[in-house]
Amino acid sequence: MNEISQPSVTLTLANANQTVQNTAQRVLVVGQQTAAATSTSGALVENVGDDFDTLFGARSQIAGMVRAYKKVNPVVKIDAIPLDDNGSGVPRVVDFTLTGTATAAGTVTLVLGSELDHSIVVPVASGDTAATVAAAITAAAALDTKAPFTVGNVSAAVTVTAANDGTVANDLGVELVVDVAGITISVDIVQTTAGSTDPTLTSVFDVVPSTRRYQGVIWPYAATTVVAAFLSPRFNPTNDVLDGVAIVTIQDTASAAQTTLDALNDQNLVVFVDEQITEDTAGATTQYLGPAQNEASYVKSALFAGIRALRLTEDQVITNFLTSSASLDQFGGPALASLPYFNTPMAYLPLVKAGRGFTRQEIEDILTSGGAVMGVNVAGNGSLVGEVPTTFKTDSAGNPDVTWKFLNYVDTASQVREYFFNNLRARFAQSRLTEGAASRGRDMANAPIIGAYLDKLYLDLAGPDFVLVQDGETAIKYFKDNRTVTIDLAAGKATITALIPIVTQLRTIIATLKVSFSTDA
Repeated sequence: MNEISQPSVTLTLANANQTVQNTAQRVLVVGQQTAAATSTSGALVENVGDDFDTLFGARSQIAGMVRAYKKVNPVVKIDAIPLDDNGSGVPRVVDFTLTGTATAAGTVTLVLGSELDHSIVVPVASGDTAATVAAAITAAAALDTKAPFTVGNVSAAVTVTAANDGTVANDLGVELVVDVAGITISVDIVQTTAGSTDPTLTSVFDVVPSTRRYQGVIWPYAATTVVAAFLSPRFNPTNDVLDGVAIVTIQDTASAAQTTLDALNDQNLVVFVDEQITEDTAGATTQYLGPAQNEASYVKSALFAGIRALRLTEDQVITNFLTSSASLDQFGGPALASLPYFNTPMAYLPLVKAGRGFTRQEIEDILTSGGAVMGVNVAGNGSLVGEVPTTFKTDSAGNPDVTWKFLNYVDTASQVREYFFNNLRARFAQSRLTEGAASRGRDMANAPIIGAYLDKLYLDLAGPDFVLVQDGETAIKYFKDNRTVTIDLAAGKATITALIPIVTQLRTIIATLKVSFSTDA
């Protein structure tokens, strides 16, 4: 075949110069499993599915955390490091004793760590003895196979035992409400044994791949040294983006919580605080030991971590977790990093009952110390998140520093950094470096080219898809005037410095309204 095809024409298709989006969210949870677990203690379980009750034991701390996380966020991957109880561990034990005989029908309610999920309501008939009621409570509690406690009784003496050994269960709420004429609490609800001796945590993160990033870590232990040591070197690593934030919940008095928080100074650590409540007045029909908001501390952490990860995930519907009605904010993505976390609805948390919880002044004091509080809205009919600071308060020299004061600041800066990182790496993946002019049609970079690309990325981040940095002529000029690019040809290195004016949150409104008796000028 003598085919002649002239002139020879070749058209090559090249990739479009599209920007690279930030990496998907990923969350890690650490906690104890029970003897019923099928997972190996200390191993990294990746992408935990819906079989977590089998993997970790349905009553376990870690199953409770995963269950709460998946309630609000079935989308973002969650990995887990399950731990067996320490061989020397002791479980928490709470006891109470009933007495008398019912003279009318009624109910007895026992709450085991969660007012919404683990409330055991036992009907009582007239004529039932205290021993009969205690046996009924035990039988009903056995049917709740996911509660973090087991319940037993001898005659009318009831024993509530934590499913896991160690200190974490000491924060769980145990509440008894006796609404039966003739039945009384003869031995008040009391913690007879405090949970003690947690698993060894020193090397728990050794199983995490060095390049695996977790933007959120759910940590159930009040001791935060280990998780802080894991996250600290990941905040500013070389040639990578690995930063993340640990979410922890503790409960104590306001003053004791402040003492704990004042000793912390870490932008990688968010600590929620709830008030420790003891209501065991002799003869009272309602007795309680636990947090003001009767939900497990680790569940609160898991719920918040799940909502945060969903907010930062592209195109996920987050309407149920917003007070804002702005149309574009109803869908997750990097832009939500700059939207305040305060006033986030927490539908899966119970209300704080009247007489329980911190005062407004105590909440302000806790905030000053670097702690966050979940509570109720002004109407008293819904649970909300308050302001969410990190525990960061001072720079390395001990000077007051607000750079990382709030989680929104950390999340905003993290999204900005990652966007610059990913796109600089992609744009200049195979470029020559020169201090002179670049030749047209050749992949070359010099200070003006790199600077122009930085300007382009800044404009992206200021636009409606991100709203992470300030927009407008003044802000853009500020960025351009304060960025520098220095070239070192021998080292093949471009050194960039820049000031990034981020978007923050509206936290306070102060207005003066002056009364006038005339509308005349």
